[in-house]
Parts: sequence; C-alpha cells; structure tokens
Amino acid sequence: MKTIEYRLLGLLLWTVGWCAASDSETKLINKLLSDYNPNVRPVANNSDVVRVSFQLSLQQIIDLDEKNQLMTTSLYMTNAWQDVHFQWNPEEYDGLTTIRLPAKLVWKPDIYVYNSAVDSFDSLLQTNVIIDYTGGMSWLPPGIFKTTCNVDIEYFPFDQQKCIIKFGTWTHQENSVDLDLAENGTADTYSYQESGAWDLVQMKGKVNRVKYMCCEDRFVDATYVVTIRRKTAFYIYNLVLPCILICALTILTFIFPADAGERMTLGITVLLAMVVFLQIVTDSLPPTGATPLLGKYFLCTVFMVSLSVIASVFSLSLHHSDSTNTDKMPPWVEMIFIDVLPKLLFMSVPEKFKRSKMYDDEKDAVAELYPLTKVGKRLRRSDEPQENGSPIMTQLRKSEEQIAMMCEDLHDIVTRMKDEDEDSEVTQKWKFTARVMDRFCVIFFLIFFLATTVFTLGTAPTPENMEEL
Repeated sequence: MKTIEYRLLGLLLWTVGWCAASDSETKLINKLLSDYNPNVRPVANNSDVVRVSFQLSLQQIIDLDEKNQLMTTSLYMTNAWQDVHFQWNPEEYDGLTTIRLPAKLVWKPDIYVYNSAVDSFDSLLQTNVIIDYTGGMSWLPPGIFKTTCNVDIEYFPFDQQKCIIKFGTWTHQENSVDLDLAENGTADTYSYQESGAWDLVQMKGKVNRVKYMCCEDRFVDATYVVTIRRKTAFYIYNLVLPCILICALTILTFIFPADAGERMTLGITVLLAMVVFLQIVTDSLPPTGATPLLGKYFLCTVFMVSLSVIASVFSLSLHHSDSTNTDKMPPWVEMIFIDVLPKLLFMSVPEKFKRSKMYDDEKDAVAELYPLTKVGKRLRRSDEPQENGSPIMTQLRKSEEQIAMMCEDLHDIVTRMKDEDEDSEVTQKWKFTARVMDRFCVIFFLIFFLATTVFTLGTAPTPENMEEL
C-alpha cells in the first residue's frame, strides 16, 4: 500500500515540476518573441556579419541517373549561428537552457542548392530550431536532393564519378552572411547507408567566394564533391560474361560442319544477340559524343561477328564449288590455300593432290595408243582396192582396223576417266580450301577475341589509379 502511495506522490511531484517548467518555457518564449522580427538579421550592429557553421551529413545515395545526368541523395544539413536576441539567464527560468521553436518563427540563413534539378529549390523539412541560452542556434533539416551531375562515361562500367552539390545563400552577400565549413569540409558519413550500385570514396567540401555580374560584393557558397565508384559485379555478370560466351559461339561457327546447313543460322543469331546487348548499353547512357569502354568492346565484338558471317559465306562458297559452277582453281589460290597456308596452320595436304606415278603412266599409255588410232583411221580411209591384195594382207588390214577401233575406244574411256578424276580432284581441292579457310578463321577470330577482351579489361582503371583520372 505504501508503494502505491509513493508512486502517486512521485507522479504528482513530476506533474507539478513539469507544469512549472512549462510555465517557465512559455514565459521565456513569450518574452523572446515579443519584439522579435524573423526577417531581420540577428546582429547587434548592421555592419556585423552572421557567420554560419555549415556541414552536410550524407545518409544515402539513392540514385545516379546517367542518362539524364541527375543524382538523388538523402542529406542532413547542419546550420549553426549566433542570434543576439535569444539570450537569457537560466536561473530566472528554472534552469531552462534550451528551447525549440518552429523554423518559421526565427531568422535562418536562406541557404539553397544552386544546382538543384527539381521545381522546388527548397526541399528541406522545416524542423524546429534548437536554441541555446547563449544565443546559439542549431537547425538540422533533412531533405531529399536531386542535383545535376556531369557523368563521365569513358570507362563505363569501371568508372568513378565526381558529382557536385553546391549550397549557398541566395540573397545575402559575404559582408552580411558568411559560411564556415565544419570538420575542415569533410561530410559526416557516420550514418551512411551503403548503396547497392555505388561505393562512396569520399565527400569533401570547400568554401568558394564568387563575384557575379549582378552585384558588386561576392557571394559565398559551400561546394561538396561526392566521389563515388561504381560496383562492377552486376555489369560483369549480366553484360560482359554473356558477351564473352556469345563471342565464343562465333569461333564455333567455323568448327561447325559446312554440310550441316546451320552455320549461317548460328552466325546471324549471334550477330542479333550482340546487337541486343549493344542496344541495352546504349539505352542506359546519355547521348554524348564519348563512347564508353564497354560500348567500344561491344562494337568490336559486333564487327567481329559481322566479319565472321562474311567469312562463313565465303567459306561455304568455296566448299560448294566444283567443275559445274566454276573453272579450274586459279594458280594463286592453289598456291595460297594449298601450298602456303596449310604449312602455317599445321595442316597436311592430301596425297591425291600431288601428281602420282600412276597418273603419269596412264598419260604415257594414252600417248602411245594415240598414233595407233591415227594409223587405223588412215587404213580405213585408204583408197586402195581391198580385193587386189593377198589374203594375208587383207587379214592384216582387218586386224589393224580392229586394233585401231579398240585403241579409239580405250582412248575415249581413259580420257573420260581422266576428266572425271580431274573434276573430282578440283572439287576436293575446293573443299580442302574451304577447310583451310575455316582453320584460318578459327585462329584469326580467336586471337582477335582474346586481344579485344584483354585490352578492354587491361585499360579499365583500378581503384588504385582512379584517383589520378
């Protein structure tokens, strides 16, 4: 029972003390605001300068829109200054040392974002102003700021951006309101929340004093530079690696059998896929004159795939060449694709392309039969009467005629076989030329692909040398 009484007594004393404190605060506020004008600078003399201690607290980098070159951030803006009108003796007001008033009731510096990209420049939450009994004023309004940012896409997606947020008084010049940066201009990042797309490198500010054409005196601004580095894992897994795998299919195009009939389909499909990836990169970047590093790599790969399609057409044309649709292989083609390139590409030339001894013997036999053929023809065309000769001569003439006819038939057969062998040899030479062309294209495009990939990754800046860019 006594415990309940003690609790009731404590609650009563707290209520009385709170009422007393509330009355003291009410009296103090009424006294301070009785003759206070929030539109007048809080100085004792008109020549005095109001010095505002300024600092930014970065909460989050919400978004960086590269296409529209806009950065959205969540910031707390700390302003501290002295107001000679808000001073009192705490002993006269029950030890009250601090009060809070709405921002619209007191004077505060008209600090705005110069490079704001929204319709309303003042995007701050109008929080209360904390007032100390010595006249110290503290105002910490949070806000979502959307500012312009000159995005450099040269090394996209291995880039580092420097975006500027410029704060300053809009109407007061340096002889009336001056800015001082707290913590040597370093922004407060204690409560910073990591971004999923960017790493914060640093946020540093400095005070600038600029003389504009409108006025004689200079204006003071606090310019903060937000340095952020892009996280490249997303782009590597979703753009770079798929591009590398698709380019590998370009090399497989020349390993694909020419008689299968699907080589051109594969090449055109790969080309369309690369164009789609290039379009994705183009849509996410601003339409500037600079070409990003990833865009250059995609352009090289598109050129490579296009060239591979042309090479595939040429290779298929060689493969399907024969005596019916082309003449004999030109000597320079035979020299390049049969004599020179196979040695460089470590390919063995089929023995049937070389002149064999059997072919020479057949040629000599045909040459030996050819005079007999002419003799038989002369015998058949002879105008001498057949009946005046002896029976032996008659029989001999008939035998010679039969032999001559057999020689003519044999000559035709050998000639036909020779022509067929030559046609077959020409066809096989064209097919072998196509295989040499495929082997050359595999090696060429493999070297081209590795060179462009290594060059792209090698020229990409690392975190260590990004500060020098």
